[in-house]
Formats: sequence, structure tokens, C-alpha cells
Amino acid sequence: MVTDLNPFRRIPTIMTADEIIEYAHTKSKKLSMKSSKEIKKIPRVKIREVARLQEYVKLVKSKLLEVVEGFPTIDRLHPFYLELTEILVGTDKLKLSLGAVHKCIPPISQIMSDHLEALKLSQDHKQMKKTRSAAKGRIASIVRATKKNLDFLIEAKKKLSRLPGIIPDSPTIVCAGFPNVGKSTLVREVSTAEPEIAYYPFTTKKVIIGHLQVREHRVQIVDTPGILDRPMSKRNEIEKQAITALKYLAHVIIFILDPSEACGWSINDQTNLLHEVQRMFPIIPILIAFNKLDIAPPEKIEEAKKLVPDAYEIVATEGTGVSELLQDAVDEVDIESLQESIESHVASLTGRKPNSID
Repeated sequence: MVTDLNPFRRIPTIMTADEIIEYAHTKSKKLSMKSSKEIKKIPRVKIREVARLQEYVKLVKSKLLEVVEGFPTIDRLHPFYLELTEILVGTDKLKLSLGAVHKCIPPISQIMSDHLEALKLSQDHKQMKKTRSAAKGRIASIVRATKKNLDFLIEAKKKLSRLPGIIPDSPTIVCAGFPNVGKSTLVREVSTAEPEIAYYPFTTKKVIIGHLQVREHRVQIVDTPGILDRPMSKRNEIEKQAITALKYLAHVIIFILDPSEACGWSINDQTNLLHEVQRMFPIIPILIAFNKLDIAPPEKIEEAKKLVPDAYEIVATEGTGVSELLQDAVDEVDIESLQESIESHVASLTGRKPNSID
């Protein structure tokens, strides 16, 4: 199975402006041109200075191009990654920074061309060194002028490379609900994911994807950050990641309610959010589960049942009721019809034939 499903993880290491300048300076300075002793000093120095300038420019340009070409094409991203890019770093800002770095290359080439011409015409070995040094100084100034863009791209890479890898159209169950209702516990119990479990809100600060085997198929199960019952405009970056997962990944949603209210929110608040999710995603099957029934007072359970009849009843920490919930969730997903698109996507990443998932 392919492991590098997040396209941002394939971006090479990005150097800062000063690191690029130092890297190119050190490498080009070490360049030694062996030449015949019969060649006089002026031609010999000229050959060396031309080679060092060309090497310096080649190294600077290669590092800048690595940055630009290393990022995936933004407009070709899967909508899940495209929206998370907008949430986490801003797609317009990302495009502008990449464009600014790329625009450094033509003037660098022009500086090299101008100074190479001066080097070739010079007959003074000291002047040749000054010409090469002046060219490097002008090029370094161009690189330093785009420092903020390089720094932004370094941070963007860090944030985006932490996103989970997904196989688009893979059968996917997304767990949703208020913070601390037990989503992470459920995902940890049934899948390969290892989300952090703790008794305070927003433990899960990003989307976490695990997998479980159902018959001969792998199913993605997603642990999302908790969502609060408030307008979308007031939701924070963490909550928006959860909405994005629901929007672009979910073939079925497991919405978890905590009748014990140990999560810190009333059952009324929780059901209000449930109704909002149902309005936002009317065609996605939603399975509703009461969790933490082992600690919920009977009157609270009865209150919850009046608000949401026929919900599944589980205790995620003990696995009680989880198998039935997961089986019914998987049955809501038309696994067979998704298999061909999954294989095609994996094949596009590996170059293998579409039926060669292992």
C-alpha cells in the first residue's frame, strides 16, 4: 500500500535565504579548475572565475526551482487538501509566495550573463575576482529580498506535510461531534490510528485517519477535531478541518453524543449541532451513537432518548456496542462501486496497474 498519500510530504527540504546563499558560496568556492601549466595566469584566472560564477548561479537557481517545483500544483489538489490548504496557510498567499520565488530566477540569469561578459573582456585578474564577487553580491541581494516568501513556504510545508494521507473515494467513515465525546477513543479502538486520548476539549487538533479491515476491503475511519455549536464564521481553524473532512471524505458519518454531559456541553447543545450537521450533509448517511453510557445517570439517558430515539448505545472505552455500530456504518458504504476509483488513484501514484494494490 502506498504510504505517501499526502502530496505535501513529497516536498524536498526548503532552505532559508541565508542557507541558500551560504550553500552556493561554499560549494562554488571549492570548485577547482585544473588547467595546463602552459596557460598563462590571466586566461587561467578567467577560466576559474567564470566556472565559479556559473556554479554559484546554478546552485542558487536549483535551490529556488526545488522550492517552486516541489510543491504540488495547487489547483490540481483533491478538494480535501485544497480546502485545508486554504484554512491552514491560504491558497492565494501560497501561490503568491511560490510566484515570487520563481520570479527571482530570470534576473539572476541576467546578472550572470552581464558579469560573464565583463569577465571575458577583462584582462586584470584582480578585476575578474571583483566582477565575480559583485555578481554574487547582487544575486545574494535578490535571494534575501524574497526571504519572507521562503520563510512562509518553510512554515507552509511544515503545516501541510502534517496532514493525513488519504485515498480519494476510499470507503470512509467520519466521526463527528462535540469535543471530548469519545471520537478519538472509538477510532483508536477499531483502527490503526493512534490519536491522543485525554480528558480535556480539543485534544484532537487535526484530522487523523486510521484504517480497519472489513472482509477483503480496507476502510478509512477519520477522527475529527470537536465541533462547537456556533456559526461557521465563528469557528476556528481546528473546527474547520473537521467540517472539511465531513464535506469531502465522508461516505457515512458517525455522530457521537455524550448523554452524561461529562464532555462539558448539554445534550441540547449536542443535538443542536447534530441537526446542523444533518442540514449541511443531507445525502450522507448519519449514524447516531450515545457514548459513555457507563457513567451517564439514568435520567440523562432518558432525556437523550427523547431527543434522539433509536440511537446506538456504546461504551467506546470498553468496546460495548461498537461492533454493531461499525458493521452498520460499513454497510452504508457501497464498497464495491468505489474499488475501481481507489485502484486507479493508487496506480497513478505508483505507476502500477490499477488492480495491483497490496
